[in-house]
This record gives sequence, C-alpha cells and structure tokens, in this order.
Amino acid sequence: MKAERCALCGARIGDRACPGLDRRVCSACCGTHRGHGVRCPPGCRYGIQAEGRLRERRARELERVWALWYGELAAAGREGVWPHVELVGEALAALLHRGLVPDPEVEAALRHLERSLSPVVLVAGSPSPLGRLLAEEGFLVLVREGRLDREELRRAVQELLKWLEGYRSAEDPFRFGRGLLGLFPPPPPAKPGLIAHPSEAG
Repeated sequence: MKAERCALCGARIGDRACPGLDRRVCSACCGTHRGHGVRCPPGCRYGIQAEGRLRERRARELERVWALWYGELAAAGREGVWPHVELVGEALAALLHRGLVPDPEVEAALRHLERSLSPVVLVAGSPSPLGRLLAEEGFLVLVREGRLDREELRRAVQELLKWLEGYRSAEDPFRFGRGLLGLFPPPPPAKPGLIAHPSEAG
C-alpha cells in the first residue's frame, strides 16, 4: 500500500492524521501550520503535546528571569514585595488554567487590581472577567478579611507591572501566561473515595 503524502506540502509522507483537515499531514507541516491556516480542534493530541512542551520551556525561562529580577529587587532593598509577587503569580495561574488569555489582557487585569487597591477612588471602565476575578472576587476579599495587607499587595502589583512591561513579547503574546501555567501547574484532581468526609462516616 502506497504511503499517503502530506496534504499541505505534498512532498513528505503524511505521518499524522490531522483532525482539523481530516487528512494526513507530515510532522513538519503540523508544527508550522498548527493554529495558522489549520483550524485545530481543542482535543488534538499533537496540539496538546506541543502546548505542554511550550509551557515547560516558558516556565524554565520565567524561573531564570524571576531569579534575576529578585536579585535586582534585593539589591535595591525592595525584596519584601516578593512573597506577594509570587502570590499574585500563583493566583493568575489558577485563573489562566481555566482559559489562557494574551499577556496584554493579563496586564489589564493587574492594572485593574492595582487601581482597586488604591486608597484614592479611581473611576475606570468595567474590568475584564479576569480583572474582576482577580480583584473583586479574589484579592479584595482577602484584604477586607484582614488576611493581606492592602499597601504591601499594591506595591507588589506595581513592581510586577513594571517588570511585565519589559518581559512581554510581540512574537509570543502568551509568553508570561504560558510561563505561569508551567510554573504553577493545576493540582491533580482528587480521587473520589480516598477521603471519608465526616458526614459520610458511619
């Protein structure tokens, strides 16, 4: 039986079944055209694997860059903001695991949080869903409950925004978000039946 040629380049063997084209494509064209010219369904295993590898690379990169940034903060005597920076990063990752958005949207959500923490009431437009979850349904609740210091948190968000300005990339508009997702993976789902809840105990 003759091997089927790639539906995109026609030169190489189509070694992958592409669910977006319902044809066979080669691995090179799969990588080149994935999401660009080929509408890839969310469940495509090649897309999922590629996204996972990209998140791992971005996480390693973010870890290195944050280590350098921490050194700069420490040299300037501002390392006290770091626990709050990590807390905000982890909260963002938890929200982005529900649906990744481009870094400019992450930045806008952080700006909304920073304005919401200001002692001066600032009139602004309606926040994005991410901004609302991060501020009104997240950190502002913790501040009101006295579990976080408003001003320390605000300083950390300001530092994060300044840093993010230089880190964002036009080549990969998801650079920061992907790094966060790789750095703070979602917790594994709990297996039912392993823990007996008091109400279920006989």
